[in-house]
Amino acid sequence: MTHPHGIIIGEGPIARDIAALLVQERPQWRIEQAGDATGARTLLSTGQSPAFIITCLEGDGGDAAEGLMPLVTKHSVTRSILVTSTSTVTGLERLIDEGRVDLIVHGPSLKPARFLTDLSHQVRRFEDRVAREQDEAVERESFIFALPDSDDEIMAKIVAGIDDLLGFQPRIQLPAGVRLTREGEPAEEATLCLSGQVALERESHAGNVLMHHASTGRIIGLLSLTDQRHSFFTSRTTTDVTGIRLTFEQLNYVIRTRPEIELLIAVLLIRSLDRRLRRAEEIQIEKVELTARLEKEQRELRATYQALEQARAELMSQARLATLGELASGVAHEVNNPIAAIIRTVDHLGDGIADLMGHLGGEAGVARLALDRALTSKPVSTREARALKRTFTELTGDPARANRLVLAEVDEETLMALPRGREDLLDVLETAASIGTGLRNLRSASTRISSLVDSLRSHARPDGDPLTDVDLNENIDDALRLLSHRLKDIEIVREFSPLHPITCHPGQLSQVWTNLLTNAADAVADLPHGQLTITADSIGEDWVRVTIRDNGPGIPPDLRDHIFEPRFTTKAGRVQYGMGLGLTISKTIVERHGGRLTLDSTSAGTVATVELPREGP
Repeated sequence: MTHPHGIIIGEGPIARDIAALLVQERPQWRIEQAGDATGARTLLSTGQSPAFIITCLEGDGGDAAEGLMPLVTKHSVTRSILVTSTSTVTGLERLIDEGRVDLIVHGPSLKPARFLTDLSHQVRRFEDRVAREQDEAVERESFIFALPDSDDEIMAKIVAGIDDLLGFQPRIQLPAGVRLTREGEPAEEATLCLSGQVALERESHAGNVLMHHASTGRIIGLLSLTDQRHSFFTSRTTTDVTGIRLTFEQLNYVIRTRPEIELLIAVLLIRSLDRRLRRAEEIQIEKVELTARLEKEQRELRATYQALEQARAELMSQARLATLGELASGVAHEVNNPIAAIIRTVDHLGDGIADLMGHLGGEAGVARLALDRALTSKPVSTREARALKRTFTELTGDPARANRLVLAEVDEETLMALPRGREDLLDVLETAASIGTGLRNLRSASTRISSLVDSLRSHARPDGDPLTDVDLNENIDDALRLLSHRLKDIEIVREFSPLHPITCHPGQLSQVWTNLLTNAADAVADLPHGQLTITADSIGEDWVRVTIRDNGPGIPPDLRDHIFEPRFTTKAGRVQYGMGLGLTISKTIVERHGGRLTLDSTSAGTVATVELPREGP
């Protein structure tokens, strides 16, 4: 390009001086001036890229630089020259960040000849860019240290110069494992490696660390000679090496005598440092990546460790539960025998006393009647007791006697059967009724204990309990009895339909009902009128369905997808399954029986539905 086009932006004295300089010294160039970026856009309206745009920043230059950004962005090959009137320039962040500042000149110190030379270089670079875009071959000036020769070719020239100045230098042959320099010891010689490889090592608490190998360089010990310091590395041959050994005095003589050798040594040194720096940067990147991987693996290991700890805790809990189940089964078995004996004794005492009274005759008839009625009567309500007390007071005329008769649970019919004029038999009547009531209560309590023992034994049975035909309603009642202490303040509504027996593991199903009932009880624990509705009915001829409904607040929508996950619990929301395994275990048991467990929850409550096949697993 023989007539480059340039634009000068600015109206101050610096802009005028530069324009005058270019008109005088480069009359063949086409130079245009614009007062600001708006004027420059008008000059560039043709769309042709100028070779350069000189922006004269009179002041901090922030506004001018900001206005320049769209111009140099649009004309990507145009060279951007900034001439500033201050020693410190601000407002160039975007230009520098985008790589659009090619030359910065201090206007008050501008040297015309140097400025014209630098500007000519920018014009040449513009021409080079244009030529590259047009795929044209361009001859470019290379950096003084950017020699085209390889390391071997440069080393050959260095050795030739050394042999010429110092006389032929013997080539030493070294096997692998020889130390050329020693870490921490003074460096007095340098080794020029003509062939072979050398590694640089540093000592550490973990042993010798390999720092450089491929990036070692061809002149060993040169850096340590620069200020006659101790060697930073231990250099060790890793293959057979051929080299030349020189003292630093010999190197000084060669460098002073042959400046061209000084340049060649500097090129090798720069190349070696470049390789080492690149290797150091690669190591730093590898270190960062390795650290990131280690942190990720540590997080995964911590998560795995926590999961293992939780699994260990669960296994320990399961082992304790299994042991507790065996103990409960054994205790239930041991308790069952004395309870059965008590029930038999109560029946025997009742029969014996009744027979005894039958043999006494006369007064015994009244006693026998009171005893029999007390054995089979039901407890009366408080209101009924008050009514009886009033009636007995009218009949006996003695309020204290009437109160004792009510406490002995004598009914009105028995009192009316007393012969007239035989008030003396009231003591016999009261005593016989008290004995009957006591026997009845003892029998009732013993029977309840026996039922609880049977339920506990069924629930504590190991998972391997045999398949058997079970009345599902009774199986649920067993769980209700076991949880009576948890349900005492909750209204229980039982809606059981007659069901055919189903084939199942009764102990496992009892565990399902216990988990679901406990969950439902927790859901309504804070309600003044908590209610659980339990239904059991048939689905066709082959399936049965059990639902447990509570009137609690329900499970939040964002937690419903996690309720069957192991160790998941929503205790803060009053839905709790012990260790967070209740629903998981229940779902597993139901599915092993070939059934389905679902949970539907709204703000009006939660419904757990269990559907089971009659034929069992």
